[in-house]
Amino acid sequence: MIALLLASTLAVAPLATDALASDAGFSLPSGRLGCELQDTSVRCDVRGATFKALPRPASCPLVWGDALGVKATGRAFFVCHGDTVLGAARPVLAYGARWRRGGFTCLSSPAGVRCTNGAGHGFELARARYRLF
Repeated sequence: MIALLLASTLAVAPLATDALASDAGFSLPSGRLGCELQDTSVRCDVRGATFKALPRPASCPLVWGDALGVKATGRAFFVCHGDTVLGAARPVLAYGARWRRGGFTCLSSPAGVRCTNGAGHGFELARARYRLF
């Protein structure tokens, strides 16, 4: 009985420190946001975005407006893409947990995800809003 109570308590306890998500990336508990470390950047995609994205540039013939990225240096940007980093195979990053890899830090919250590079540039992404900085 004690072991069962302990197991159920551990299963719902939020991670308040560095997360155990994989080196490659993670999903948020909602399943609507996913992020991935890609060579020299971090990219996050959102399913069912309701915000108004920046206008699609003429140089982007693919999907636009539902993915953000940030490189090791410089400000964040919208990603022109033909794929997605969303997927059921990604580990879940609990709300309140941080993921740190390759000089990037991402924080998961019920309000969305915030990812930054070492210089403090990055983005916040949720279904209803985004912010680039």
